[in-house]
Amino acid sequence: MSYAPPTLPPFPAQQTKSEAWTARRTSRPMPAVVQKARVTRRFETEWLQDGQILENIIVAPALPAFEQAFSAFTHGILVQTTEGPVAVEDLQPGMFLECADGEASQLMWKGSITIVPGAPTLSEEPAKLYRVMPDAFGLGRPSQDQTFGPAARRMDRDPLVRAALGTEQALVPLSAMADGMGVVEVTPVSPTKVYHLVCERHETILASGLEVESYHPGPEMPLSLPEEILHLFMGFFPHLHGIRDFGRLTAARLTDEDFRSMF
Repeated sequence: MSYAPPTLPPFPAQQTKSEAWTARRTSRPMPAVVQKARVTRRFETEWLQDGQILENIIVAPALPAFEQAFSAFTHGILVQTTEGPVAVEDLQPGMFLECADGEASQLMWKGSITIVPGAPTLSEEPAKLYRVMPDAFGLGRPSQDQTFGPAARRMDRDPLVRAALGTEQALVPLSAMADGMGVVEVTPVSPTKVYHLVCERHETILASGLEVESYHPGPEMPLSLPEEILHLFMGFFPHLHGIRDFGRLTAARLTDEDFRSMF
């Protein structure tokens, strides 16, 4: 069996009467379906548009699908750029990131949220962090312990993955690899800021010695959200015209359950 990257479904047409949303807005009118949601999160975004870096702060429901778009990297993770390693919090849209395939891809968007222990959440359980111990995935991968966010996925080339998918590699959640030794699940005890990145296309970038994917919603997520929630979600990404602009996945993805069932 060979792997063909899935494509995203068409993005529902925008309502002609909807109000334009600019970088000057700090919030967007909530769809009726989420107006009663009392659990919200402050989502911070920066993006490149027409050669300028714009930014916004949006208060929106703390839906798991939203939070996953903001929570792969923690403060201090070094991301390899064409100018050298840069801490994720210092990255700016417009920089070029080095990718695992040897190419460079322009950073178009950076988003962040703060995970607050004990805060109400719409997720089934509180968010966890994942500390990767030195050399957990080979010499210098990473060179020292690094902590990643709950949405981090790493490129995996295990022979079992190749046999199961018929492809050379797959993206696996770090959460699926938590074994208490090489990857340790951590419950945050203080507020922790986490980040995610969107490049020109879906990429596997180099972060503290690991091959970690940039953000992509995947083909299933748009189908799982009501249309008005999907419109709210796309408001986080003003540089994109629609959900299809995320492009194709660079590799197959496995869920936690898929990966663990192989071992």
